[in-house]
Amino acid sequence: MALFSRAKGGSETSAEAAPPPRPPVPSLERLPGAPGVDPNGLRGIDEHRDYLISMIGEMRPFGIGLMDASGLTLCESLTSDLNLPIYTSATVAGWAVRAATLAGAGEMNPIILPVVGSVAAGDLPGHPLTPGTAVQVAAGAPVPEGADAVVPFDFGMVVGGEVEFRVEARFQQNLRLAGSRVTDGDRLLGHGAMLTPRALGLIAEVGHDKVLARPRPRVALVTAAKGLIEPGLPLTRLSERYDSTTTLLAASLRDDGAQVYASGILPPDPKVIANAVGEQLVRADLVILVADYVPQLLDGLAGMGAFDLAEVDGFVHPMLFGLIGPDRIPMLTLPVTPVSAYLAYELFGRPLVERLGGQEITEPELVDGQLTSPVESDAVRTQLVLAHSTSAGVRPLPYIGDQGATELSDANTVIFVPAGVGVIPIGGGVVCWVLD
Repeated sequence: MALFSRAKGGSETSAEAAPPPRPPVPSLERLPGAPGVDPNGLRGIDEHRDYLISMIGEMRPFGIGLMDASGLTLCESLTSDLNLPIYTSATVAGWAVRAATLAGAGEMNPIILPVVGSVAAGDLPGHPLTPGTAVQVAAGAPVPEGADAVVPFDFGMVVGGEVEFRVEARFQQNLRLAGSRVTDGDRLLGHGAMLTPRALGLIAEVGHDKVLARPRPRVALVTAAKGLIEPGLPLTRLSERYDSTTTLLAASLRDDGAQVYASGILPPDPKVIANAVGEQLVRADLVILVADYVPQLLDGLAGMGAFDLAEVDGFVHPMLFGLIGPDRIPMLTLPVTPVSAYLAYELFGRPLVERLGGQEITEPELVDGQLTSPVESDAVRTQLVLAHSTSAGVRPLPYIGDQGATELSDANTVIFVPAGVGVIPIGGGVVCWVLD
C-alpha cells in the first residue's frame, strides 16, 4: 500500500494554482535516477522516500563486544561451542548409581552397595563410577561418569561404609543432563536476528564475547537557523524561541538506534554550514542538516558532492539530499520547524538510519478514520494535518499560523488530506497515519 498516494485528479490542478517559482538554483552536481514530478513540480512522498533509500547501502559489519551490541542486527549465524549444562549434575542430594544395579530392589529384597566416594557442588566429578558401587553427591554436584541415576538420601540406609537400598532407581532419575538445554553445534541465532538483552545473555552463556554486527549509525545533527536559542539560556528578543527541533530529532534518532553527535546552533550562513558539515564527515555515517532551504545554502555545499533537490508533496520547503565528501556520506536536510522536521524525519530520515543499520524498513501505519470537524484541502499540495484520534473519531488540531512541539505532543495521528478535494466535512472519511 502506498504511503500517501496523490488523489485522483490531483495532476489536473490548474497551472494558476501552482506554487510561485523559486529563485534560481546554483549549479551543482546532480545525483542520478531522480524520480519524476507531477505537473505542479511536486515529487510524491512515496517516490522520494524510495529514492533516498535506494541511494545508500548498509554499513559493513564487524566484530562488536556483547556489552555494546544491544539493539544491533546480527550479521552471522551463531552456533554453540559447548553443551549447556556443561556437565550432568544431581538435582537432589543422594546416591549416584547405575539404575540397572538396583533392578528388583524392594522391602523384601534390599540391595547393598559400597560407598566409594563423595562429590560436593563445585567439585570435579572424580573417577568413573565402578559398576556395583555408589557415590554420595550433593544437589548440583556433577555425577561421576557411568552413573545414570541419583537416589535421594531418604531412600538409602547407611550401614558402615555401605548403603542399603529398598527401592529401584529409574534411568536418568534426578539428573540434569549435560546438553539438555543446548548441545555443542546447536544453532542459537540466525543471520538478521535482533540482538535483544535476552539474545545477548544466551550468547554470553555459551562463551562468545563478540558478535558480527553492523554498528550503530553515527549521525551528525547540524542545526543552522536564525532566532533559535538553546534551552536553558535566556530569551532576549521577542523574535527568539527555544530550539525544540534538535532535541526532538536527537531523541528520535537515539530511539532508532543511532549514535548522535549534535552541534550547537549555527547561524544560517552558507560558509559556516559548509564548514560545520565538512568537519562532521570524519565521524558520521549520516549527516542531518536542520535548516530551511534557500538557494544560497548550496553556495557552500555545491562543491562537496552530488545532490538531489526536490519539491516534495506535503512539505513547503524543498528537500535537499546529497552524497558528500570522499566517502560519499549521505546528507539529509530537514526543515527547522518542529512539526515539519519531525514528520520529514519519520518519513525520510528514519528509513535511512534503518537502511544503514541493516534493519527492516519501518512502514508508517495507516488506518481509516472519520472526522469530528471539517478540514479543507490545498489546491496543489497534500496536507499533513496533526490530529488526535479517539473512539469518537479524528479531531484535527487547530493551526493558527504555526505549530510546535506542544501541538505535536498532543497529536497521536496525522491526517492525510489530498490536494484539490475541497472541504472534507464532519463524518468524512480520511486516511490517518498513526504516530503512537
